[in-house]
Amino acid sequence: MKPVLLEEKKAVKVVAQVAAKPKEVAVKVKDNVESLPPTNFVIYDYKTFLVNHPDKGGVGMDESYKQIDWEGWSYWFFHYEKFGKEGQVLFSTNNLVTGFLSRAEHTSKYTFARHGVFGEEPNLEVMGVWLCRGPKEIPDGL
Repeated sequence: MKPVLLEEKKAVKVVAQVAAKPKEVAVKVKDNVESLPPTNFVIYDYKTFLVNHPDKGGVGMDESYKQIDWEGWSYWFFHYEKFGKEGQVLFSTNNLVTGFLSRAEHTSKYTFARHGVFGEEPNLEVMGVWLCRGPKEIPDGL
């Protein structure tokens, strides 16, 4: 005996034509630092000058103010707002400052910063000064 096989109907594939989507050109959006106007101020030369000058607080700062392009750079005062029990132990606060500056290394092309721990235990304050690219605001990339 042979089984009776029914012929299978072949499914007809209907291909729908999809309208071609226009190709989207990816526009690279510049961050705020890259979109700033060009400047002739070279931060590396400034850092080298200021670090190697024998009179950093007097003549060194006076000369450095003359070098800065004030249309493209600005100074910012930094005062860390303590959270909880921060700022009570000196070595812990120093580690906080050192860790922050090591994590901010990616900004070295556009910034120059000095931080310090001031006061006495248990009332320590972290303050500093930053020279940043951008005349009126700190760019998002920083």
